[in-house]
Amino acid sequence: MLQGSLDNFTLDEVLNLLSGTMKTGHLRLSGDRGTGSLWVDEGLLVQAEASNVVAGGDWEDVMFELLRFESGNFSFVADEAAPSPDDALDIEPLIERGRELLVEWNSIEAVVKSPDHFLTPVASLPSEQVMLTNAEWETVIAIGEGRSVGQTCTALHVGELKGCRRIKSVVERGLVGIEPPTTRRSSGDLDSPAALNEAVVDSAPSNVLSLPVAPAEAEVEAEIEEIAAPIVAAVPPTPPPAPPSPDEIRQFSESVDDVSALGDTPPPPPPPPEKSELGVNADGSAAADDEASLLMKYLQSES
Repeated sequence: MLQGSLDNFTLDEVLNLLSGTMKTGHLRLSGDRGTGSLWVDEGLLVQAEASNVVAGGDWEDVMFELLRFESGNFSFVADEAAPSPDDALDIEPLIERGRELLVEWNSIEAVVKSPDHFLTPVASLPSEQVMLTNAEWETVIAIGEGRSVGQTCTALHVGELKGCRRIKSVVERGLVGIEPPTTRRSSGDLDSPAALNEAVVDSAPSNVLSLPVAPAEAEVEAEIEEIAAPIVAAVPPTPPPAPPSPDEIRQFSESVDDVSALGDTPPPPPPPPEKSELGVNADGSAAADDEASLLMKYLQSES
């Protein structure tokens, strides 16, 4: 197995070595721009892939992406066949074309500085009549009311190189304006309510304090359940009461028997109050007979 670092050997040097020695196998790359794979058959390139190349990308897209690796590692496994080989191509012309694309990319980056830069159509055209190519018109339609560079490439279904090449053309012709990502937000970034709230806060004056928002009732209940769940889980379940013992059953039966033995006879009435020898009841009141005799004596004296 052949392996090494891209810090010591560039990719084109490794490919020229495999081509010159008529090698067959699989070259793997892993570095600052993701991963990549190239399969050679007797020194000819039969398949290539790169992690940042969109589906349907051609040889130019793949070679341009792989040649942009600035750091990483490579390894070559001999005699490993390509899973989906294409027409065999000479490596040297592909490397030369990749270098040309890197030179073109330097001029593109001077206009389109990053995928996060924001694009908007201009309010008025630079002249009364403007002729657009089909690619330029598609680019303006993809930008719509405003999108970032990366979002426009995605809408066009092309890779970074071809997408930025189109964007550079419409920007240089004065059809589209481009701004740094710190000054504008794309429409796709404002789709969610959270992004909208953030945009409102960012546009508010710095001396305005936002009031706290009370959480919704459902959120409060969810937080309570989340807090109580481990507490409830830690409390052991209450065991069921133990059945009565035979002694307790016997004592209960005897108490029931004692109550039933009393029968239905009502209790006897309380005894009448006792009379004292002086004609005064036990509670201190005069007896009824003495009161009657006193009244009789009073009537007889009046008559």
